[in-house]
Amino acid sequence: MNKMKKIKKQKSQHGLSNRIVSMTVLFDAFFLIIIMAVLAFVYVDTINTERENNATLVSTNAATALQAFVDETRLKVETLAQNSNIKAYIGYLNTDPDLAAIPGKTDANYAMYSRFLATFNAVWSTSPENVYDFIFIASETTCAASGSGCFVGVNDEIMTSLAESEWMITDRQWYTDAQADASVVTVSEPYIDVISEEYTITFTARILDDGNTIGYIGIDVNLPSFTAILENYEHYSGESDKQMMIFQTADTGDSTILFYSDPLHDDYTMLSGEAIATKDRSIGYADNGLAFIIDNYTGNGTIYETSIFDDPYFIIYPQLSDIGWRVAVLADRPASIAVEIMFVILLGSVVILMVFISLILGKRIKMTLSPINDILDSIDQIKKGNFDISVQVQENNELKNVADAINIMSKEIGSQMDLVYKSFLYDSITGLKNRRACHQDIEDNVLVGKDKAAICLIDVDNLKNINVTKGQSVGDELLQEFAHQLAVTVSSPDYVFSNGGNEFIFIMPKVKTLDVVERELLKIFERFRDPVAIKNIKVEVKCNIGVAIYPYDGKEMDDLIKKCDTALFKAKQAGNGTFVFYNDQITREVNYKAQINEQLAEAIQKEELFLKYQPLIDNKNEIYGFEALARWNSPTLGEIGPQVFISNAEESHLIIPIGTWILREACVSQVALYKRFNRQFVMSVNVSPVQILQKDFIDILKQVIVDTDIDPHFLVLEITEGILIDSTIYLEETINFIHEIGARIALDDFGTGYASLTYLRKLPFDNLKIDKSFVDGIFSSKKDHSIIGTIVQLVHNLNMIVIAEGVETRKQYEFLKQITTDVFQGFLFSKALNLEETIKYVDQFYKVNKTKRIDVFANKDYTE
Repeated sequence: MNKMKKIKKQKSQHGLSNRIVSMTVLFDAFFLIIIMAVLAFVYVDTINTERENNATLVSTNAATALQAFVDETRLKVETLAQNSNIKAYIGYLNTDPDLAAIPGKTDANYAMYSRFLATFNAVWSTSPENVYDFIFIASETTCAASGSGCFVGVNDEIMTSLAESEWMITDRQWYTDAQADASVVTVSEPYIDVISEEYTITFTARILDDGNTIGYIGIDVNLPSFTAILENYEHYSGESDKQMMIFQTADTGDSTILFYSDPLHDDYTMLSGEAIATKDRSIGYADNGLAFIIDNYTGNGTIYETSIFDDPYFIIYPQLSDIGWRVAVLADRPASIAVEIMFVILLGSVVILMVFISLILGKRIKMTLSPINDILDSIDQIKKGNFDISVQVQENNELKNVADAINIMSKEIGSQMDLVYKSFLYDSITGLKNRRACHQDIEDNVLVGKDKAAICLIDVDNLKNINVTKGQSVGDELLQEFAHQLAVTVSSPDYVFSNGGNEFIFIMPKVKTLDVVERELLKIFERFRDPVAIKNIKVEVKCNIGVAIYPYDGKEMDDLIKKCDTALFKAKQAGNGTFVFYNDQITREVNYKAQINEQLAEAIQKEELFLKYQPLIDNKNEIYGFEALARWNSPTLGEIGPQVFISNAEESHLIIPIGTWILREACVSQVALYKRFNRQFVMSVNVSPVQILQKDFIDILKQVIVDTDIDPHFLVLEITEGILIDSTIYLEETINFIHEIGARIALDDFGTGYASLTYLRKLPFDNLKIDKSFVDGIFSSKKDHSIIGTIVQLVHNLNMIVIAEGVETRKQYEFLKQITTDVFQGFLFSKALNLEETIKYVDQFYKVNKTKRIDVFANKDYTE
């Protein structure tokens, strides 16, 4: 029994297929009739296709003829403009307005004039017959008998014409169009020619001499001549069953008919816009006149079958290149009434038969396919987002299978949409609500009225380092724990949101005073003061907070978050565990820094950077050398100190090209001083950690030495203490390479907090520069006396030269000299000087007796 049910089910499942097959059998009975109809259709279609092909050929030939004429005329005008005979003659006309434009045969210039006529005669001899109206040259320089400008023209009989006294070049349409168009050859707007009194266009080219316009050459073509153009070209056969219309369309959308080849309707020439349609209506062709051709223009070769002036035509719109004309070709469309009537009769018979069959089959098909409406309704509901639907199909056929598939699909899509919604609403790692998803809810419920609210953006600053050193899984668990601890710490846990990545937002609504906000922030820092345990690993959390206050800093969430971000940026600059309230000054600082970064990239090319040189005096009263110091004088930002733009350049890595430029300029100056005074002075150049750690730094240094011809033994590269922390191994190799080249290296700013005696023992420095802060504290206590003396002695034991920076008083100098400091630098001796001032300083320095130099050049303590 079960087996029989199963078989019956299988048979009924294919019922729809069986019914469709039976319908096909019924249609086969009418196969011969349909074949006849198809053959008739193919026959008629073939005839129509042949007609269309012929029409397309006519269109192509006509467009080719017109394009060939335009291209040939452009080429002639352009060639004439470059012809030496033409240039010589126009130059002659421009020389003196009193000279005869047509020299007599005894005139010394007659030969030049003859060559000019011969050139024009060559053009006429190779030009299509009855097409060109006039060939002329003109210039803006007034010549004999002209009013303003000069005009000399030649017609097809090589008869020379001169402009009359009232002739003005600025009144010529072709001149106006040539001024407005920078093309090599311009085609003027149509205008009425004063001689032929016909609408005319002019192909015009500038005549140039050494890039300067000395005149113009043009060829006039009357619009009615386009008929001759088409007849003169072998590509086009001008039988009476073909017509051509040329028109152009302005930016306003109005079109102007330039040419229509039918002489019965030549009064359409130069009609524009509504005037064309008015003309059509006036002669009884409102719906099939020339306005119809313009309105249906496509320009892509589309063929229309229609009647124009009650004559049947194929209308084709071929394309022209490099000219703003639009073309319509009308090819005769011969009638084929007998074939078409036969086709209509046969088609009508087939239609009647099909209607009869459809009446028989309609009821059965409708009953079979009635569930389709329910299926389409269900699909429409799914499109609208309603996935809780079920399509019920009683008859067990293919449509029931489709319905069951739709039911399964709707449930699966519903489940996936729930997952998507949850991923949009909640952060996948922390489980916190996503700020973007709750954006509108925050604005509607928190950022309303006059009550203040604090928007706080907190950033886990060291998450990237944790991911690298501890692993991604530790970083993810840290974010989860951070989110949990943050929620239990703040007073409004419902307003804690994820901002993506390592950022969180928490909102304090209805804040009375900023003290309340500060206490809340301090609670957060206190919560994360101790390391957090993640997978038995103690992880230190470094965070900063930026705060914006509603409604003072903004009334919309996006604006407030942007200002929180700005405040957070400032907090990060201040160090770990810092919160900053937004204010306008912060924005100005951030924008100022952004401006510096933008303009710094072009500072070298614009020669806004320059070097100054501060003298270094040794303990024997000689000039030991100079330290090259970069300066930037921005035309928009003013003079910017190196402590500002150098740090910005290091962050953006612009310090690499800037540092290379500084190194090269300093070496050039060192060589210049040597050549001027025949003395070798040490040139000290500060090198950024970013720069010296580049793999190609040594290659760049070698190239600079070769290019500038500096003796590398007098080049000292200064690096700061900060580089010693992370890059000792690589730095040691770099210093060795520098020594191999012959240059020396100095440790700058010693005593500012990074370097230790271990680094001095390990790295082979040549010089050590004691920082100004040490020098300033020499006389603070006896302990400071002892420390700096010990440092000098220790450095000498390591075979290094000791240089004291920031020496500003004679007392400091005497003490430093007493403890055997080698070299002194500071405002006591000189400020930083440009190269010209440096040359003058050296010149004056060596004019003074060696024993009196300190008394002369360091005789006055520096005071700010």
